[in-house]
Amino acid sequence: MKTAAGDIGRALLRIAAVGLVGLLTTHCGEAPAAPHETPLTTGRWTGGNACLSVTVQMCDLVVGCGHGRFPTPTIRPDGTFSVDGTYRIEVGPISIEPAPPARFSGALAGGALTITVTPSDASIAPVSSVVQWTTGSGTCAVPCV
Repeated sequence: MKTAAGDIGRALLRIAAVGLVGLLTTHCGEAPAAPHETPLTTGRWTGGNACLSVTVQMCDLVVGCGHGRFPTPTIRPDGTFSVDGTYRIEVGPISIEPAPPARFSGALAGGALTITVTPSDASIAPVSSVVQWTTGSGTCAVPCV
């Protein structure tokens, strides 16, 4: 013998089961949370003859007598970045003004940042450096000025 209470209970159980199956199938097909883009860590990065000072908006790179400026890049999920800026060689009282355009690209792996500067002027060779984040702040000095 069927009762109204039994019918209601079975109906509620079916509704709950259908809801649970719908919830599981909706979320099971989604990809796991993918890595996201993040800005380069602010502060100073140093190594070899290179120094990179990073603020929220701008980066200053000094490599030997070369000096570059570019907007703070966003690091892609694969650890790379590429951004346009300016780069010039400064030797003694001679400085290229205005600074010519250059492309800054890099890769962050572990704690090391490999950064490459490719000047738009083909007579100036690209330069690469590996730097690591340090606890200092402030701008980097250009030793050749």
